[in-house]
Amino acid sequence: MSEADSSQRWRWPRYRDSLIRGADGGWPVPVDQPSLRGLAAAALIEWRYFAVLSPAFHGLVGLALVNPERRFAAVAEGGLLVIVAGVLGRAPMPDGPSDASPMLVPSDLGPADRISADRVSENRVSENRVSENRVSENRVATGQAELCWMHLFSPDVCLFDGPAPGALEAEDRRCRLSLRQSDAAQAELRLETANGLQLDLVHQGVSDTQLAPVLGSDLDAPLGRLLGSHWLVDCPSPVARCDGAIAFGGDSLACLATAAGDDADSYATPALRARVSAGEQVFRWQAADGYAEHSFGIRPLPLHGWDFLFVPKAATGEAVVLQTYRGSRQLRYLEVCWRQDGVTRHHRFEANRVRLDWSERTFDPVLGVWRPLRRTIEARDAGLQVRVENRVLHRIPLLRRHQLAVRHFFISEEIGVADWWLEDAHGRCLAEVRGQRCGGELAHFRLRAPRRSV
Repeated sequence: MSEADSSQRWRWPRYRDSLIRGADGGWPVPVDQPSLRGLAAAALIEWRYFAVLSPAFHGLVGLALVNPERRFAAVAEGGLLVIVAGVLGRAPMPDGPSDASPMLVPSDLGPADRISADRVSENRVSENRVSENRVSENRVATGQAELCWMHLFSPDVCLFDGPAPGALEAEDRRCRLSLRQSDAAQAELRLETANGLQLDLVHQGVSDTQLAPVLGSDLDAPLGRLLGSHWLVDCPSPVARCDGAIAFGGDSLACLATAAGDDADSYATPALRARVSAGEQVFRWQAADGYAEHSFGIRPLPLHGWDFLFVPKAATGEAVVLQTYRGSRQLRYLEVCWRQDGVTRHHRFEANRVRLDWSERTFDPVLGVWRPLRRTIEARDAGLQVRVENRVLHRIPLLRRHQLAVRHFFISEEIGVADWWLEDAHGRCLAEVRGQRCGGELAHFRLRAPRRSV
């Protein structure tokens, strides 16, 4: 692994040492009281995210290293959380645009226009529209073969950066995980469980599409500032091709709940069970669109939160990535990647040049929060203008009930489709993508633990 790819090393050892001896490379660290060092150690988070966007599997494989020192065990989980979540055997996406209405030209954006995910305008959503959206969403989601599988490894059974930088080996009595990353944009992952679930994933980033890392050090919660809170988003392959398969053998579904809910962090829907029982036990994909992200930092989970979207198209090397993180202006931006005159080009629209609107939304009884059914994103900067229409077709709740700090935090994995289009200052179309599979997440604190899904 070259020095340029050193960011793909697991960051935990670096943070562990800096919390004790002081920062290296200019990283913010907490002040020198033992109690604050303990809080900061509990706030360590590292996230490796691989998305697969295919008919066979539309979802994610995620590795979240949280609180690896396992501080404050009475209220906070600690370890390596492995997540496999998505819809399997989904029907083909529409060939045309995701909306019957024509795509609109972005409106002029002034300095006051900014991403406003934390302050969604409520007056644009009537009660009738919300009710219609619920009916539409239920119709779309009925009968989905949906899987959400989670397993928490103790750090004691994990080998980080071994046998090579970026690699990972983890094994306990319930499952075994192996990850190899030959460079920042290439990965091979294999997961095997004692109950018979098996997953193989080969991820290959499209060349010249990688995005520059972005560091957010302006996280504005007082506790976050006291702890030296910061977060880095590294996206080495916003556009990727991936091959792989999920196989259900043995009694791999027997120990899973049948629906999402606060009392079930892992589940398989009746539709998935029926397909597996009928003999459809292997879901395989080849040359699927993919996305990968490596994010890490020090941030207390209750202060964390995000709303992000990615739309990769490997066949043309095009992508849109939206990042918004709660409390940060540095980590609110829209990145566009396209091909022009045979060259891969990128442009990042900063927060004050981007407008994000949840043009349709619904209250989710499982998550206990409002979430988007449709996003409209508009941006203009440097002679470029872009518009993105994202329709969320389905969501997968990622809930943990075991400890207080995670019981009131949620992640909603989003299964969707998007249209986007980019023009230059002369009105020339530089990129246009219609009906493209996409993914994303909504995550933040929730006040209550909602009821189980029905």
